Amino acid sequence: AISSVLLLCGGIYVMQLKFALNLDRTRGIKAALTNREFELFYQPQVDETGRTTGAEALLRRRRPGGGYIAPADFIPAAEQAGLMPLIGDWVLGEACRTLAFWREDEETRHLKLSVNVSVDQFMRPGFVDTVMARLAAHELDPPRLKLELTESMMASDVDAIVEKMRALRAAGITISLDDFGTGYSSLSHLRRLPIHEIKIDRSFVQEAPDSKRNRILLKSIFDI
Repeated sequence: AISSVLLLCGGIYVMQLKFALNLDRTRGIKAALTNREFELFYQPQVDETGRTTGAEALLRRRRPGGGYIAPADFIPAAEQAGLMPLIGDWVLGEACRTLAFWREDEETRHLKLSVNVSVDQFMRPGFVDTVMARLAAHELDPPRLKLELTESMMASDVDAIVEKMRALRAAGITISLDDFGTGYSSLSHLRRLPIHEIKIDRSFVQEAPDSKRNRILLKSIFDI
């Protein structure tokens, strides 16, 4: 009986510590938004000739004392706390401001900017209207914005996702499916999804030279 009580008390103590840690992380993320600690980096995207066609916005969080916090250290906590729609909205706003800035230069006005969208953000009822309002506020051409949706999103309501994708595509926005091949969807989904671009998961590409199975799968994706 004493051992059971001690185990129970120990379990409660660990749960309390975990809860306090998650609460601190949530408060820290909210404070980071208020204190402008988030920043976007831009990774160039090029075509087969090496010409820059656009960039992907990568979210980073600055440490108050200097340096940066890796996304793996704050994204999971933000997802668990339900803060990704709030962070994603900030990213979308910054991306539109960047596109407006690029538009003023002859050398950059043709570039597209890719923005990653979480499933929580994408599935919000007013997501499509929010995106269109941001573009209109900056008088941006919709094809300049590319929304990257992870394949894990396919574990949700596929019909609702397809409907939203169609609305965004009809408005002229480019749709990209990221991390394809991670196991949440099948090749059959490619026939339904109104996407412009597929980003195949890196594990398929890295292992392709030594894996006949991966080479066959890649060819199937290309053929579709």
